Amino acid sequence: MVRMRHEGVEQEIEVAEISVTQYERSGWQVVVDDGRAIGTKGTAKSRQTEGNES
Repeated sequence: MVRMRHEGVEQEIEVAEISVTQYERSGWQVVVDDGRAIGTKGTAKSRQTEGNES
């Protein structure tokens, strides 16, 4: 599951990774583990590894 947030919605949601692209089209952004929302470029898999590099 992937956490997402939207500027116009107070509560974050969790969606299946396969659904991320659909939600991004509606303005939702993926939230990484440190709480930052990241942009809509790249794939969901690349976002999950972002920030986890040593």
